[in-house]
Amino acid sequence: MPKIIRTLVCPDGVIGLNGWQYLLTDDGEEMEFDNKDSANTFLLDEGGYTQEHINEYIEIIEKGDK
Repeated sequence: MPKIIRTLVCPDGVIGLNGWQYLLTDDGEEMEFDNKDSANTFLLDEGGYTQEHINEYIEIIEKGDK
């Protein structure tokens, strides 16, 4: 099942007051990954996140497990 990325804390430190924020494509759809490793790699390489931020604030979950 595809994986998606959600967080309550943005990289700039802003905490979402209205629930989870999801990583979206340019078309506004949830970005999907084949597995947690590919999602984690994307966050590190393309998203500019640190592993510590990912471990503390980001959840990589199965699509549909909201």
